[in-house]
Amino acid sequence: MRQIESLIGSRLPSIVPDAIDAALGALQWARVPPGIEDDDAMAKLLGLCSLPPDTELVVVTDASFKAGSGAFAMSASRFEEFQAWYSDRFLERVFSGGDVIIGAPVDRRLWVVHHEGVYATAQLSAP
Repeated sequence: MRQIESLIGSRLPSIVPDAIDAALGALQWARVPPGIEDDDAMAKLLGLCSLPPDTELVVVTDASFKAGSGAFAMSASRFEEFQAWYSDRFLERVFSGGDVIIGAPVDRRLWVVHHEGVYATAQLSAP
């Protein structure tokens, strides 16, 4: 989860949407539209499906905070496979209504999905 802090450029009190919003100076939040009810639809809404396949992603979900876990890292081309694995492993979808933070460190991009049904994306400047 230090990858997310490194991407943001500051230490956070916790890796949650509100702390990220405060650190970045007010993200532009949008409401998740009705009908977005599965991981594929949410990934498409966020634009994750259109990333170059070799884009490195760091994904933080509620499961990241369980003992023996942490952030999940994969290439964008494996995100769909990750969704299936995650569902089997944790018995819930990646975007199941909890907070989800996804960073692309090399591209300096960040996607934040808040448990209150809103999301934001940010293109971060170089440190």
